[in-house]
Amino acid sequence: MKSIKKKSDWPRVSVIIPVYNREWCIGNCLASICKQEYPKGKIEVLVVDAGSSDKTLEIARRYPVRIISNPDPLARKIGEPSKILGYQKMTGDFYFYLDSDAEFVSKTFVKDLIFPFLDDPEIAGSFTRYLPAKKQNAFNRFVSYHELQLWPMLAYLVPQIKDVKVEKRKKYDVVEIDTDKSPPIGMCFVRKEFLDKVITNPEKFNYVDIAIPLQLAELGYDKFAYVEDAGMYHSRAGLKREFWRQRRDVTITYLPVIGERKFNYIDFGNPLDLFKIVLWVIWVNLLIPSFLVGIYKSFKYRDWAGMYELPTNFILTNYIIYLFLSDPNGRALIKKIIWRT
Repeated sequence: MKSIKKKSDWPRVSVIIPVYNREWCIGNCLASICKQEYPKGKIEVLVVDAGSSDKTLEIARRYPVRIISNPDPLARKIGEPSKILGYQKMTGDFYFYLDSDAEFVSKTFVKDLIFPFLDDPEIAGSFTRYLPAKKQNAFNRFVSYHELQLWPMLAYLVPQIKDVKVEKRKKYDVVEIDTDKSPPIGMCFVRKEFLDKVITNPEKFNYVDIAIPLQLAELGYDKFAYVEDAGMYHSRAGLKREFWRQRRDVTITYLPVIGERKFNYIDFGNPLDLFKIVLWVIWVNLLIPSFLVGIYKSFKYRDWAGMYELPTNFILTNYIIYLFLSDPNGRALIKKIIWRT
């Protein structure tokens, strides 16, 4: 491990925050960064704005950040264009995109996640788990009890962190990313020198999110650090707002580019994955199993938010089915599956 004897030994990190009308959350997000026990001159914060008309920028200017304007209209719908622009403008050795509605839990968050890189030069990325907060709504707490903040259907379809752990170390666990099937790791620190080999053409690259670990693994950089104790809060609106999120994910960031995406929760060409989906749809529409699981989770977490198991599973699963059936790309995909079988 590289020895850290003085502040100047810590590497420079860049935190990229895409925003568009986020006055309700950007203050808490930036405050959690400014509280970090990390050399202030070594944290670069880039707030990439898509043309906010509220007080987002007024609030952001109260903090030591660089504000970058992104005129791309797509940046008002999804964060990907701003993540790429932030990547192009960053000056740090490590890249971290941060949703504006997320907060670092501890004051040592950055140090905790940077430590594995200094401990092991083969570590490509470093991430932590999501945690529920008392101030969050019940649905938000419900999904945050899952370490990757997945609602049950997604957690059912992909491997969990425990499935990819290969070594336990003093301050973190080593996980190995499988290029065929991997947990959806989103917000994480990544070595820029490795990321540069993935994003070779920023003008055409359009998906800086859970696909990055897979793309790094394809290049041989498959070693990641899971720093469980660091923790993040990530605000999710209520179940009603989740409808908008699912519509965006299915109709904008999934179906139009389904053949181009590196990370997919389901492989529609794999009969086993299709069978799992059929079983899930039957399971959730029986209602009683989800109700019983909800009771179990409520006792396990000592939080009545566990009872969101039933409405979340039933409503979101059937809404996603509706989105697939009502979208031309979705219908084409379903026809392709039927003809193939």
